[in-house]
Amino acid sequence: MYDYDHLEEIKVRRDDQKLYTFKKGDFKRLRLQDIKDMLLLLVQQKLTNLTIDERYSLNVALRVFTRQIVIQRRVEDLQLGVESYQKKLNLTKPDTFRSNLRKRTAYTAYPDPKGVIYKDQMNRNRLMRADELHKFNDGMLDDVRSALNDITKGIRMEYIPMRKWSNLDKKRARVMVQDIDKQLYQRRLMRNLEKFVGGRKYGNDLRLLERTI
Repeated sequence: MYDYDHLEEIKVRRDDQKLYTFKKGDFKRLRLQDIKDMLLLLVQQKLTNLTIDERYSLNVALRVFTRQIVIQRRVEDLQLGVESYQKKLNLTKPDTFRSNLRKRTAYTAYPDPKGVIYKDQMNRNRLMRADELHKFNDGMLDDVRSALNDITKGIRMEYIPMRKWSNLDKKRARVMVQDIDKQLYQRRLMRNLEKFVGGRKYGNDLRLLERTI
């Protein structure tokens, strides 16, 4: 009806430098990074091995699949009561309180549940659980990440407790920084994919996607 061609399969080269073939039923196995990589190749017009019709079909398939991913993520967020990639507080509050946090040192690891102690806006010790990072807004994640990153690099800042940070403290801080970076990256990627399927032109698509990293 809309003159769309049928795309039989997509081949993806992943980090291991091996080619993987996906058909329509396999699209759910694709990672968001796979989608981003293919979109970048498409908007940068580097798929010279494909005909114009094949590139058009790939564009349609990626848009349809990306829209399905965005909708699925939105539904999951609603089920959790969470707006996981919006720059605002989430509807479901994270589990941040523990009775023994008052005497603990801020920005040190907490064992059970796994997480890190941080200072909230009222200068109170609170717990940021590693499995609840999606419940924190971007601003809070950035603040905690900055403090942990300063600790790993040995940078002395007024808001960081004056103490000697052990190698184990720095190692745990690096692990938490990596977890936060992964969460923030996924949010940026989802925002860019949302804008891509929103009907923007290729020029804007490219700038948005290139800013993902």
